[in-house]
Amino acid sequence: MAQKVPNFKPFIPKESVKMAIQTLKSGWIGGDGPKVKEFEKKISKIINNKNVVALNSGTSALQLALKIIGVHGHQVISTPMTCFATNAAIAAEGADIVWSDVDPQSGNIDPADIERKISKKTKAIMVVHWGGNPAQLDKIAKIAKSYKIPVIEDAAQALGSQFGNKPIGSHSEYICFSTQAVKIINTVDGGILATKSQKDAKKARLLRWYGIDRETRHWGKTFWHYPIREAGFKMQMTNVAAAIGLGQLPYLAKLLNHRRKLAKIYQNAISKSSTLKSQKILKGAVPNYWMFTTLCGSWQNRLKLVEALAKINVTAEEAHRRNDLYPVFQKYKQSFSANKKEHLPGVTEFNNQELIVPNGFWVTEKKASQIAHILAGF
Repeated sequence: MAQKVPNFKPFIPKESVKMAIQTLKSGWIGGDGPKVKEFEKKISKIINNKNVVALNSGTSALQLALKIIGVHGHQVISTPMTCFATNAAIAAEGADIVWSDVDPQSGNIDPADIERKISKKTKAIMVVHWGGNPAQLDKIAKIAKSYKIPVIEDAAQALGSQFGNKPIGSHSEYICFSTQAVKIINTVDGGILATKSQKDAKKARLLRWYGIDRETRHWGKTFWHYPIREAGFKMQMTNVAAAIGLGQLPYLAKLLNHRRKLAKIYQNAISKSSTLKSQKILKGAVPNYWMFTTLCGSWQNRLKLVEALAKINVTAEEAHRRNDLYPVFQKYKQSFSANKKEHLPGVTEFNNQELIVPNGFWVTEKKASQIAHILAGF
């Protein structure tokens, strides 16, 4: 029996293996090594932002951004349509989550609803690019600026995406990427925090390793002395992880082109379907298509599509479930929360019909055409 085509698969080229082995043999395998610095420098060029800090996870990037802003005891406006990590980071920093609705055609946070939810307690706005499809950053930035509230982009899935002729990573005050195992570029596990401010990047570097400033530490007669002024975390990327990522970066353009080629095949097929729709792409947005999302019209139709694709050995699944229904988040019961679903109609509609199909380097154009045939006839 043929193995099912999965939705996610790690990309590990021979260059990553070679560089990892070389780094292991070098003896410098931990954090803040030369490979980490090289990885940061190359990511800086990709996202057109010189303030890049490599970390051990995308979740750490989110938490560092929230920590730098100082959200503890305040409110953060966020979307329920995301990976659990997005809102777990907010809770971990001691802030209340205020749920914003999403555009049911894209799954991305709705700028108009963000503005409706802003209060005197709002300390930050969390924006997620669903599946690597950019949210409406121009409108969100305008709203945030008028209220003097910083924007954090959860760009965990959006490395290589663009909005308004600029790469994701160069728009907002804080942008958080993931380089977890199945992302387009992976470091087995890892993350990146990019900031608009050089001062914030410097603080992030301190906080990622307990609050220790390696540049100003000095050697006493028997011990290193660290001028630690704020307790930080253990969040640095290892030298081995960075080496694995460096081996993949030369392939980024090719990986993106393949995903976009497959996405066109799927979109053309869906345009012929009587029940399916493609995820809405904004004008000026160029997704990386880390996930290809199709809208099934209803959860019943979604189940039928899952079964139809299974017959050709293709895995189709929901990407994420709305976070506001998780028991751990039930304490955030504003009058417009999950307990009154009519206040988040976009979330309800999108949550009940989103489905992803395989879209990556492991999917051949021939297999994509077979998938497309199912989509077109649905």
